[in-house]
Amino acid sequence: MDEIDQMILYYLLQDGRMTQRLIARNIGISAQTLNYRITKLTEEGVIKNFIVYADPALYGELKAFAAFQSDDEIEPDYFIKIKCLEKITLYGIIGKTAEEISSKIDKMSRVLGEPVMTYNPTNTNYAVNSNSIDHLIVDQLRKMPKSKLSDISKALNLPSMRVKRRYNYLTRNKLIKVLPLLDFSKNNSVIFAIFSKKTGEVEPLLSKSIILKIGDSNSGIFICYGENMPNSKTIINRVRAVEKDSDVMVVYDYDFLS
Repeated sequence: MDEIDQMILYYLLQDGRMTQRLIARNIGISAQTLNYRITKLTEEGVIKNFIVYADPALYGELKAFAAFQSDDEIEPDYFIKIKCLEKITLYGIIGKTAEEISSKIDKMSRVLGEPVMTYNPTNTNYAVNSNSIDHLIVDQLRKMPKSKLSDISKALNLPSMRVKRRYNYLTRNKLIKVLPLLDFSKNNSVIFAIFSKKTGEVEPLLSKSIILKIGDSNSGIFICYGENMPNSKTIINRVRAVEKDSDVMVVYDYDFLS
């Protein structure tokens, strides 16, 4: 992989549905060259597939996160699973109430041991401003994450402008995101997670690296992208100059469950 391939992965991680025309223009290569490279990255297994992140708040559910240091596996009672080199796995847990989430974490603890970190972000209930169309759009994206909005409109038998308006609402409020699932054994890029209690100060330092932010204006988790280990170390050092106690973990696998 060369620098151009790394830039392609960067833009796809920023938005897995970004058009090839826009990615090619941002990088400064032809659309034909970009298409060839993406096809090659896919055939070689660097890009395994595309997955959809959907915020549980869209369905009126609460979310929390717990990290466990364990080699054991559990049944998928979570919506996010992020595995780190430090033998720590971060799980995103959902529930209708805080008590339900607490009960799920207790159940996980009986198998995985006590969590090394738990995080309960401020939950916003977007479900009150949502409607069934939003859920249908997400369902279609989960089937075909790269499908055009016009194809989604046809599949749902809905006016294209209505689908576009709701899709823009979902992405603007960061309720959904499509991103590639990568095989890190086949490229030298780095995904790392930063756990911060000063997100307001830290976020501007990560503006060009953030793939996904989960949190509020006070604390949260940033999932970030680095072109390589030295680049990632520079970014992390920049953050620790502001927040020396921030926790950082290198990600080697991740998945979002439907």
